[in-house]
Amino acid sequence: KGGLYKVDLPDEHIAKMLDWDKPLSQQHPDVQSILGKFDADSYHPSGGDYDANELGQQIYNRLAGVLNVRNPSPASGMVKATDYLQKQGIPGIRYLDGGSRGAGQGSSNFVVFPGNEGLLSILERNGKPIK
Repeated sequence: KGGLYKVDLPDEHIAKMLDWDKPLSQQHPDVQSILGKFDADSYHPSGGDYDANELGQQIYNRLAGVLNVRNPSPASGMVKATDYLQKQGIPGIRYLDGGSRGAGQGSSNFVVFPGNEGLLSILERNGKPIK
């Protein structure tokens, strides 16, 4: 049986998340910098393979593929991409919720990478305030 939690995630951490639905050119400067250091050809404006319109989802999937090739192991590329981004200071992923996705804007859902749970403050559990 599960539980429903209401949590607070401070705005400064939300801003630094990889935004699944935004192009590279609209990602937070910290995200752009981290990606540019990882692969300047793909993620720095002077790079030959740079695409300012590449969406966060595409960035994550490409990163997963590259890391999987660079470091073959039983772990999936997604696990490697998540681990890499978390270690570089990106706290998680932000994506438009089902009701907002079609409009291209609105409210979002958030995934906090493992190891970053301490960024969250639990406010309620099953509708009851946490004291």
